Parts: sequence; C-alpha cells; structure tokens
Amino acid sequence: MLQLRIDQQYAKIGLDIKKPFLNLKTTLPAVELAIKEPQLKMESKRPVIHIDQTKCFADAGRRKPLDFAWYCADLARSDVAAAVDRIVSDGNYLAGIENGNSIPELAAASMDDSVDYNVTFIPQQRPDIWFDLYPVNINLDQGTVDLQLHRGQVDSNLQRGQVNAYLRQKNYINISWEESRLNQVV
Repeated sequence: MLQLRIDQQYAKIGLDIKKPFLNLKTTLPAVELAIKEPQLKMESKRPVIHIDQTKCFADAGRRKPLDFAWYCADLARSDVAAAVDRIVSDGNYLAGIENGNSIPELAAASMDDSVDYNVTFIPQQRPDIWFDLYPVNINLDQGTVDLQLHRGQVDSNLQRGQVNAYLRQKNYINISWEESRLNQVV
C-alpha cells in the first residue's frame, strides 16, 4: 500500500514599522499695550465772601472815620440848636418876671430833667453779605490704549511613518509517498 505524505509550509511576511512622529514648536501670541493714563485737571478759584458791617457798627456807635465826623457834626448841630432853644426859652421866661415868674422856679424847672432809659439790642440791622463765585475750570486729557498683536506661530515637522513588508518565510509543498511495510491480511 502506498502512503502519500504532504508537508506544507505557509508563507510568512515580516513588517518593519516606523511610527509617524509629529514635532510641533509653538510660539505663543503676545500683546503689547502702550497705555497713557487719563488725567483730570481741575482749577478752582476760591469764592470770596464780602461782609459789610457798617450798619451794625453804626448801631453800636462805631463808624468809619468820615461817617463818625459827619455824625459828630450832626450831633453838635442838634445840641447847639437845643441849647439855643433852651436859652431862648429861659430868656422868654425871665422876660415875664412882671407876670410872676421867678428865678427859683426857673432853677427848679431845670432840675427836673426826666431821664428816659431805653434797652435795645445791637446790632439792629443785619450786615450786608455777598459772594464772588468763580467757575471751576476742568481739563480732561483722555488716556489712550495702543495695542500691538504679535501673532503666535506653530511650526510642524511631520516625519511620516513607513511600513516595509518582506518575506520572512517562503511557502512550499512537499509531496512524498512511501510504501508501507506492513501487510494487511484479510
């Protein structure tokens, strides 16, 4: 009896694989700012207050030198007029001595001066007050912002991957036969 023997070997391939590599270099973006700050300048002249107390001082008997001179002159005129009036009145009284007027009665009448007391508060008039106001000068210098952008960059370097295939083992078929040395009896 013939015996058939078949030996078979499959082919095998080998792969050389080089992986891909991506190298990235980045430059970050940058912003440059030039800032000029705003400035506010304000100039204000102070208000001036004026107070005229001439009327108040006049109520207290105090006056400016010129006003005081006029006041004294008016007071002297009225005192002279009053004295002249009293002297004329006394002369007229003494002229009527035949009518029963006497000097002792005249002396007694001049001693009865009545004193009149008046209490008042001074000053009785308000002072004159006024203001000189000035406007506020405002000068605004607006600030500025200058912007300069430096763009970022991405530099890429791609090394491509490779796959190389090669035959690692060849395929073959070996067919052989042999005669069997065993006899079979039936």
